Order: sequence, then structure tokens, then C-alpha cells
Amino acid sequence: MNVRLRILKCIADPRFGGPHRLSFAIAERLQAEGIETIFLFGPETDESGPACPFEHVHLRHLLFLRRRRPILNLLAFLLWLPWNLLRIRRTIRSRQIDVVDVDGVLNVPPALTAWLCRVPVLWCYNDHLPGTVKLMLLPLVARLATRIVIQGECLRQARTASHPLLQQKATVLHTGVDTTVFDPDRYDAEARRRVREQWHIPPGGPLIGIIGNLNPFKGHEDFLKAAARIKERTPDARFIVVGRRLTTAPGYWERLQQLTAALGLERDVICTGFCDDIPSMLAALDVFVLASIRESCPNAVLEAMAMKVPVVATDVGAVSELVADGLTGTVVPPHDPEAIARAVLDHLAKTPEQVEAMTGAARRRVQTEFSLDRIARRQQELYATLDRRRAHRQNDHRRDAEND
Repeated sequence: MNVRLRILKCIADPRFGGPHRLSFAIAERLQAEGIETIFLFGPETDESGPACPFEHVHLRHLLFLRRRRPILNLLAFLLWLPWNLLRIRRTIRSRQIDVVDVDGVLNVPPALTAWLCRVPVLWCYNDHLPGTVKLMLLPLVARLATRIVIQGECLRQARTASHPLLQQKATVLHTGVDTTVFDPDRYDAEARRRVREQWHIPPGGPLIGIIGNLNPFKGHEDFLKAAARIKERTPDARFIVVGRRLTTAPGYWERLQQLTAALGLERDVICTGFCDDIPSMLAALDVFVLASIRESCPNAVLEAMAMKVPVVATDVGAVSELVADGLTGTVVPPHDPEAIARAVLDHLAKTPEQVEAMTGAARRRVQTEFSLDRIARRQQELYATLDRRRAHRQNDHRRDAEND
């Protein structure tokens, strides 16, 4: 392969999820264009998911702020910081990195190292930061980043309004979906039957699902409360929760189990744990629910739309930019189980023709605006622009040196 650009993609969160899947898919697309991606991850854990198919490096204690044991984590971050900066610097120099692409503004060491090495920094601001951390961190992000990616226009406006430099450097780039992988035509009634059989779900009744790691921000409690209301109207409905239990939220699983029992849903809710075949799981659903109370630009919504599954999603992050309410799905207020339940029941009451019209429009919207190829092209344009700027600066430095 004739390598035109080398990218260091930095994802500190070790919990495998949408950002990892999307980054691997984009890296594969860009490889065909002569853009090589080397990955930098946080530490390997039981939550790291499938092996990375690209060259990669793991480093410990990249994030200075974590919910569990914050003081100990900060001390470990500071202790490991010199070593991590050195390792990242070695990677940038030995691999001749042209652009450092950083996922999450808490992921400071790669951005700082790139800035010190005079390598352009593309920094994705997809975090939900506490107020004091935001006040301290965003000026640093604005200083170190060459370009800042935010995953929605509404998010860009909200997150950069009080920071002129941040606003000047910000650009919107939504997430995307590989519509050749998330293709409903690859899954027939037999595939749907196999999924239901695997999880002992009766074949006749509707199946409503939520997909995402078991994180309090994902709104699983609201999903379960909505499930109880749906069950009152549709007794044969079943509900499936797809996602891994996280060590960073140790008590959340127990809370969900207690709530399931209190709602009398023990026999109606199936928890699958981690699943690496999301398309087949979506193909088995009658309605997909995003019940999140916080999001940036959730991949799961676009994946469900691509699979022509009716979508009910809370109005958080950039969801309203993904789902055209009433046309390609239903958008409801966050933290409102009653609204979720009503929207799900409305979808279940639609005729097959009405479902086909809505889900067909949803897939076309994904293909037109959020396909992986489209997002990869935008990513490639950003990388090329940053590399050209770097080349211009190097030429300017050389001319200045010659003039001196």
C-alpha cells in the first residue's frame, strides 16, 4: 500500500462500543485511500471487546478523571503521565504520524504530546463534563487542538457558545453506519426466528429492545418502567436488553434487577450481555428504543434506522438531527417512561404498510446522510486539510530559517 497519511487514533475508554466499531470501519475504508491508522487505547480489560484488527498500542491511566475512585485515579494519572507522554512521542516519531485524532476531551496526553511534537490534533468533543472540569479543561482543548469535531450542530452551539476560539476551531461531523453490514435484506424471517429461539422468546409477540452498555446515562431504568406500561396493553410483548455490565458502574446491574422484579417483569425481560452481532439482534426487534438521558450522536439509533426497525428515541444530544420525528421514527422527551411507552405502542399499532413507509424513509435517510462512506470521506478531507496546513507551516519555518 502506498501510504499518503499516517493517523494516530486515540481512544482511551477501554470499554468496547460504538466509537470502536465505527473507528475500525472508517480505518478500513481509509486504508484503501492510502491512509494508515495506528490505534492508541487505554488499558486492556475484560471489557475491551474484540481484538483490534490494526496496529495498536495500549497505555494505562490515560484519563485523569473517572467516576470510580477519582482521587486514586488522578494520582495514578500523574504518576504515569511522564511515561505515557514518552511512549506517545516515540509512537508519533517512529511511525511518522501526520495527524493525531483524539476521541474525548478528557484524553489529554495524546493531544499534549502531538502539540509538543508540532503534529496537528483533531480532537473529538463528545464528553459530558462536570461544570468545574469544563471551566478548567476547555481553554486547554481550544489551545492544543488544531481542529475540534463535535457530533451535531446543536451540540456545537451549546458547547462552544462561551468559547470563541473553541467555536472558531469547531466543525460538525456526525457518526455513521456501514449500510452494507446493517442491511435488512441480509436477514429473513428465519434469522429472526433463530435469535428469538436462542433467547427463548416466544415467536408470536412483539419484541422491543434497547442496545447499549449498562450505563446509568443509557436510561435502562426508564426503559423498564416503559416496558411495564407496554405490558399492560400488550401482554405478549417481550423486552430485550443488549449490553455489557460495566465495572465502572458496579451497582447499576443490581438496581436494574431489583427494578425488574419490582415491576413484575422477571419473565418478560431478557438481558443478553455483550453481543458482537448487533445487526442480527436488530433484525429480531419490532421496535428499537433509545432511552438515554445523555448522548452525543448515538450510533445505535442510526444502526436501527439502517436495519429498518421502528425507532423511539429520547431527545438528547444530536438525536433530533438523526431522526425526523414522525417521518423516520419518534422522538420523545428524556426521562419520560410514559412517553416512551405511548410511542412504542403507536408503532406496534401501525399497519405493515405504515411501518414499511417509515422504516424505508429511515434507511434512505441513513444512506443519504449518515452512510459510512460519506462520513469516511469527510474524515479524509479533515485529515488532508490538517496535513496541508502542517506542510505550509513547515515550509514557512524553512523559509524563515533560510532568511535568517
